[in-house]
Amino acid sequence: MLRVVNRILLALAGLLVAGAGTAVLLAGLDLPRPGFAPYAGGADDVLLSRATRLRWRDDGWWWPTVIGGLSLLVICCGWWLMAQLRRARLGEVVVDTGAGGVSAPAASGADGGRKGDWASATDPGRDPDGDGPEGPATLTLPTAPLALLRGSALEEVLAQEAGALEGVERARVTLTGRRTAPRAGFGVLLGPGARPAAAVDHIEERALAPARASVGLARLPAEIRFRSAKHRPERVS
Repeated sequence: MLRVVNRILLALAGLLVAGAGTAVLLAGLDLPRPGFAPYAGGADDVLLSRATRLRWRDDGWWWPTVIGGLSLLVICCGWWLMAQLRRARLGEVVVDTGAGGVSAPAASGADGGRKGDWASATDPGRDPDGDGPEGPATLTLPTAPLALLRGSALEEVLAQEAGALEGVERARVTLTGRRTAPRAGFGVLLGPGARPAAAVDHIEERALAPARASVGLARLPAEIRFRSAKHRPERVS
């Protein structure tokens, strides 16, 4: 969604700048231009004449419309800026099921299917009719089947494993990156007496390593940020 909005805004900004530059260039060179274009009155023309600026000022709807439009523009710009600063979370992760190829019967003869269809060919080791001593020929799909895992589910599992260590009060995980190459961001809240080095080893061994094996990833980069939990000082009597 954000990527589409960025492209639309960049396209609109590019068109606006290109149009303004073209209008100024045509006016500066005193070239022919349509009557609705800026500076249509000649090189001495202005972009907005006094009559144009004061045309609707006395109408009751003018100032509410201007103020409302500008307010909406500020809100949209603020949302867009916050969306740029916020790291997009990964919605799903591609999982390699590791099942290898998938075999399927190959059609042949009069029922051989459409030309060019993968099922219309037969195994090279069998006769053209697809029937041999071992039965009908089969084909194997060259790629392993893939599945999609919800990013929030993987985040929850990683957070639970990270928070299982003694001394860790809370752990949060955010997945970013691409579906085929995710990155994990850990936010770990450490309680009194917790050791960050032990937490790093625990997250690597109990969270990241099983996740890489389960999802079928060669690597799963992670960034861990530690914060210490605030607690009231103890009184010594």
